[in-house]
Amino acid sequence: MATKNNFVLNQNYELSGHEVTILAVDFINTMASEVNDASDGTALGGLMLVRHAFAQQGVMILSEGPLVDSGTQKNFLVRKDSLDTLSATTTIAALQVAIRLLDQSSASFPNITADITSATVTETELGTLTAAAV
Repeated sequence: MATKNNFVLNQNYELSGHEVTILAVDFINTMASEVNDASDGTALGGLMLVRHAFAQQGVMILSEGPLVDSGTQKNFLVRKDSLDTLSATTTIAALQVAIRLLDQSSASFPNITADITSATVTETELGTLTAAAV
């Protein structure tokens, strides 16, 4: 009878490219209807305005997930080196403020109807909860 060999998993590897991270945005209220193009002056362009807030903070979105949790949360994959974690006002804190300023009651932002003035932005790692898989 042949003996079974034990194998060792070698996890030494190199990556080329950039380190990425996930920014989870919890809008608190649903953004499910905020899918229009905000550049044409119509309402319901909240998600596009959020993408512009990322760009204004110097954070390029590499990819984004779907709206989840009844349309209140969305994940954005970004380059980790675009986040300033050392200064008094981190990029994540500045991004959260920029998103909160997209106030639907302000005449400055006629393209959004959802109230996201309590939105939060947190950095997270990729993980899968099998009970909550999307």
